[in-house]
Amino acid sequence: MFVDISVFEVEEGMQGVFERDFLPVVERARAEDGCLSSDLVRLEEERRYAWVERWESREQHNAFNEILFGQILPNMPDIGRYSTRLVEREAEGYVVDRTSPFEHAS
Repeated sequence: MFVDISVFEVEEGMQGVFERDFLPVVERARAEDGCLSSDLVRLEEERRYAWVERWESREQHNAFNEILFGQILPNMPDIGRYSTRLVEREAEGYVVDRTSPFEHAS
């Protein structure tokens, strides 16, 4: 299972606008094949949000990203005026379970 985390900082007073505008993106991801969950999380850090996506595979996530960056976000130019994606805070990874290649022998 592939996980992608994107972190955003929103201008003061624009949190409600960001939530209103970005939640349809979150919901669109949920509707895509292979998306297990897509949630916008209001962080305890002031004016920061995390978008946490869980996908069956990285390939399915990448397919959605083509739609996201090619079609969805270009039609939302205002969102970039009041929010910034914090690239240095992003993360990608895989859910750890008993089949993880790094499982330690006991």
